[in-house]
Amino acid sequence: MTIQVLVPCLNKSKEDIVELCDFLNIQTDAIFLNQTGKSAEYELCYQDHQIKVVETEWRGVSRARNELIRRANADIGLFIDDDCVLAPEYPTHILCAYSSLPEADFIRFNTRRDYWNPVGAHTRSHKKASFRDLSSLGMWGLSFKCEKLRRLSVRFNESLGAPNYLYNGEDSVFLYDLCKATDHVYLDPFFVCEVKETKQSTWFESYDKRYFVTKGFVYSHLYGNLWGLALLRMYVKYRKEFSMSFLEVKRHAKLGHYLYVRNQYNALGDVWPKEGR
Repeated sequence: MTIQVLVPCLNKSKEDIVELCDFLNIQTDAIFLNQTGKSAEYELCYQDHQIKVVETEWRGVSRARNELIRRANADIGLFIDDDCVLAPEYPTHILCAYSSLPEADFIRFNTRRDYWNPVGAHTRSHKKASFRDLSSLGMWGLSFKCEKLRRLSVRFNESLGAPNYLYNGEDSVFLYDLCKATDHVYLDPFFVCEVKETKQSTWFESYDKRYFVTKGFVYSHLYGNLWGLALLRMYVKYRKEFSMSFLEVKRHAKLGHYLYVRNQYNALGDVWPKEGR
């Protein structure tokens, strides 16, 4: 089985891509979706591995990941971000995981992130994954059989995620849709990568109106009529970080729910439509 590492990135020169391969500890083939503002494609040879670089005029993290899914042509794809450092033995462990779990079409490996909002080990053994297991995780560390994913209708919602108004939650929505579409998603205890604090977050600015509007939209997709309870649970858990009261938070999130119900993705401003109250 062959492996491709799939990496969305932004404004990287050819020299930057080589340095990024060093930083990421690339030991297999890889595809970089490089959002540079121009359209181009080229290939590099890095330590005997084929590195494909696709430059695009457009920007958007969800669109980038969908394009990586479309272009991946190995047996196994592995999503990471451009601030992840892969474990030295990641190719062997990924292949062993799929060999020991032939029924698995998707395997989410453990990852480390020791700075903001720490995420530690999420499993100590191989097991089937539910959305509850994946709900607090990002895309980095998710591997998949490329052909199996292409056969599913599950893709990233390109109206979610930076640089859209609804600028986060795209990973959660994708993972939720994936778990609804298939029961062949598994967890594996191997730590496939560690995220390094190499740059400021590209999506998080503050817990402001836009943040909570986005939460209202995303929670409506994930929890249906229980989106308000999910919002309350989140508020209670992180209330020390918020400057707004729960009533303010809910008002903004309710606008996100309004957008979700009407399949809208753009800000409506501060004036509520009568039916949105």
